Amino acid sequence: MADPGEAKPLELSRYCVPFTPFAGRLEDASICIVSTAGIRTRDDKPFDTEGDTTWRVIPAEAEAKDLRYDDSHYDHGCVDRDMNCVFPIDRVRELAAEGRVGGLTARHFSLGYSQALRELRATTIPALVREIDRERPGAVLLTGG
Repeated sequence: MADPGEAKPLELSRYCVPFTPFAGRLEDASICIVSTAGIRTRDDKPFDTEGDTTWRVIPAEAEAKDLRYDDSHYDHGCVDRDMNCVFPIDRVRELAAEGRVGGLTARHFSLGYSQALRELRATTIPALVREIDRERPGAVLLTGG
């Protein structure tokens, strides 16, 4: 019988995200922003704040001042002052202008709040990954709310 004070071995989830090291140069990489902060363009359909497994597309030419968020599950103090806290599109554009990153992909993506984990894993995420892959990003910047 195991000692109750003994540390349990680390158990990894079979759904672990594989680690993919970045081997390129950021100066050559186009960046795709992907967020789970419920970000959308002003004219886009709002997210359902009680649960939404859809995503919204944010065009590269969007500016943070033109974006909105639909979420009630994180502190909005910072994002109310500057949307770049959760969706740093203006900051990445500045880095591109300075030559520190290669640029922005044409489209970026944001998901809203959901606890429908099976649906997210089986349907939403695979479809979203296909859309992100179509952008051919050199790197993906993931943000959360």
